[in-house]
Amino acid sequence: MKTLYGWTGKLLHVDLTDRTMTERNTLEYADRFIGGKGIGEKIYWDMLSTQRDAFHPDGPLIVMTGPLAATSAPSASRWLMCGKSPSLYPENFASTNLGGFFGAELKKAGYDGLIIQGKASGKVYLSMNNEKVEIKDASHLWGLPTRKTMETIRSDMGKQVKILTTGIGGENAVRFATVATDAGGSGSMGFGSLMGSKNLKAMAVSGTGSIPVAHPDTINEIRQKIKKMTT
Repeated sequence: MKTLYGWTGKLLHVDLTDRTMTERNTLEYADRFIGGKGIGEKIYWDMLSTQRDAFHPDGPLIVMTGPLAATSAPSASRWLMCGKSPSLYPENFASTNLGGFFGAELKKAGYDGLIIQGKASGKVYLSMNNEKVEIKDASHLWGLPTRKTMETIRSDMGKQVKILTTGIGGENAVRFATVATDAGGSGSMGFGSLMGSKNLKAMAVSGTGSIPVAHPDTINEIRQKIKKMTT
């Protein structure tokens, strides 16, 4: 079997309305669209009618990594969220770039990206332990600020878990509500309120996989050059 470099090869589509999960092949997009943002834009335009508002349940909220995430390449921890932004007037496609370890952990769990669609019938959060994915009750998390939400989820899933969550503003459809992740990462464009509109409080992921690179020695040389420049 040919080794796949830079990607896990899978995207996970979660429909919160009917609580179903399906996988897509990343390589259907990766050869035609550049990086996580290019793939996210393509998925968005294929899935969302321009006539639907940002809070429509069918609107996709997309989390995407890039081909360098979870590898040893320098400065490769960045990842993004994209969808129709409720904080823009008129509402339109937007993306926000985030730090922290959620993106890399998602790759280690086996997925290059998440496509969240629909609206849960109750308050939920998404739990991912490698490729075991569950939609769990989040009624005990609703009303908590982001830091307390992360602390509570870690007490349930362990300290190693990486978390993306919205706060009280997102729960109440504040159109400019942000999302927060580990290590102080945050994202704007109102995607916190998109999570809230789907009754989705948080996403939590832990993974143990690895992403092979085609030229590890070259990446190490680049890392050493950068290290010399900054010491």
